[in-house]
Amino acid sequence: MIKKEKRQFLKENNWGAHYSYNCWFDHSKDNLDVDDKGKIIGFQLEEDGIKMEQAFKKCIMNKAKKIQL
Repeated sequence: MIKKEKRQFLKENNWGAHYSYNCWFDHSKDNLDVDDKGKIIGFQLEEDGIKMEQAFKKCIMNKAKKIQL
């Protein structure tokens, strides 16, 4: 797969890039909420993000585990 296809695959499987182009997160681990001022809170920390290739491999492995169950 080319990078564009991997990005699309990740987005379709509940992953997203925050902070920069190559800083990916599993959105199922987000704990998003809105504070009293209307600001969105609960994003994962930037240092917890992983590179796209790592995210892609992790996503593939998680999908494979779900299929086995």
